[in-house]
Amino acid sequence: MRRAVSVRAILVGVLLLCAVSARAQVIDRVLATVDGHLVTLSDVRTTTTLGLTQAGAGTSAGDAVLDRWIERLLVLQEVDRFSPPEPAADAIDARAAAVLTPLGTPDAARAKLALLGVDEAWVRLWVRDDLRIQAYTEQRFAGALEPTSDELENYYREHASEFVREGRELSPDQMRELAREHVMAARRRALVADWLDGLRRRATIVRPSPRNKP
Repeated sequence: MRRAVSVRAILVGVLLLCAVSARAQVIDRVLATVDGHLVTLSDVRTTTTLGLTQAGAGTSAGDAVLDRWIERLLVLQEVDRFSPPEPAADAIDARAAAVLTPLGTPDAARAKLALLGVDEAWVRLWVRDDLRIQAYTEQRFAGALEPTSDELENYYREHASEFVREGRELSPDQMRELAREHVMAARRRALVADWLDGLRRRATIVRPSPRNKP
């Protein structure tokens, strides 16, 4: 009788362990690998909760955030290859504060971060990498962003309504600067998109098929 009870207890224990294991797999799973670097469900949830990654338009929120993660890992590999100057400590402090302040008091922020499985050092590392990426991309594309006179003229003609404020046309200098900003922004988006496409083609990116997801 005792042996039967013991065997039953062991079976129950095994079933509980299987249930816990299955639950752990649901809670966290690998969503993608980028040249061997893992992106997990908890990574996506953490950065989404903290407002560090945002969904884009035209796709599901989860897929969009995962795309941002993949792009970030690809770009960081490039950044690490060329080693731009380290960001200033006060710039890191300011960015980290912008992430942590909405979480409440320092104790509340630490508690909320702990629930996500990270800490303030993790936040500071994330924003440091943000600044490194910003410095690298600005340096990489700076020379290619300046528009030509023809591009500015085309922008004037195609977006005339943008150069009117309260019924009055902007001054020539204001018009030129506004057109320059918009043309540079559009060119930057196109250049960065092409660059990221190239990084994706050269990388080994694996995303599990949806049918394999729990």
